[in-house]
Amino acid sequence: MKKKKVLYSISIIISVIVIWGILHLWELCAEKGAHYTPDYPRVNLQLYVKKEKLEKGDYELLFKQTGLGPAAINTLWDEGRREEIVRVQEYFFEEVAVSCERNTVISKEESLHKDGGDYKVYIPVIDEGDILLTFNTHVFGWRVGHAALVVNAKEQKTLEARVLGTDSTVMTMSHWEKYPSFVVLRLKGIPLEECSLIAENALHKLQGVPYSLHAGLLGQGKGTHCSHLVWSAFKQYGYDLDSDGSWPVTPRDIFESPLLEIVQVYGMNPEALKKY
Repeated sequence: MKKKKVLYSISIIISVIVIWGILHLWELCAEKGAHYTPDYPRVNLQLYVKKEKLEKGDYELLFKQTGLGPAAINTLWDEGRREEIVRVQEYFFEEVAVSCERNTVISKEESLHKDGGDYKVYIPVIDEGDILLTFNTHVFGWRVGHAALVVNAKEQKTLEARVLGTDSTVMTMSHWEKYPSFVVLRLKGIPLEECSLIAENALHKLQGVPYSLHAGLLGQGKGTHCSHLVWSAFKQYGYDLDSDGSWPVTPRDIFESPLLEIVQVYGMNPEALKKY
């Protein structure tokens, strides 16, 4: 009997070690996909920013070269900030390093580095109601991602449900500029004034809500999490950003919503994205 107990204990220990090893390898595989640097030629954009008018093919090329969608390009064009398109291209093609640190007991978060120091990406166009998404957070090897809603563009403030054990709160965008990859999304074909109202309403109704992984499971409830908060803000105005309609609503569900367009993408392969 004693021998059986010893063998049983040994088998449990071995199983735990094997599972830990598998999860660790899964984490390492996830971290390899943290950032994409273009593997295609860089084009001289000076020829394009000096054009009087852009054609459809120009928008496609600029998206591939900078990660900027038509909404961002048009804003920079209309505001006389064309040279910033070239500046964004420099960030888009820059070789960077990625570090990964634990941000909760079970999850990790990646950030940008260059030459041994922190590195920030340039986000030239942002408006109230824009959505920020990243997949640079992962639980073991599953890239759960993170989401935020821009509530004050001028002061670069976001509303976020950050981590378990905290309430949703207003934060600065500074940590978003450090992610190895992110995307800025916006309601497609909707006036910026309406998007601003959505952000203002969220600021009043969705700030100070406890973090809950079960948000939305049995009705609205009192809790929220990052993507649930963003989804709730737009759902109250009749826009359902949950692309698959199932629980839970995830950053991936929002990312794939046909109601949204890409304002800017960084650290992801633009050729692999179906929309811009």
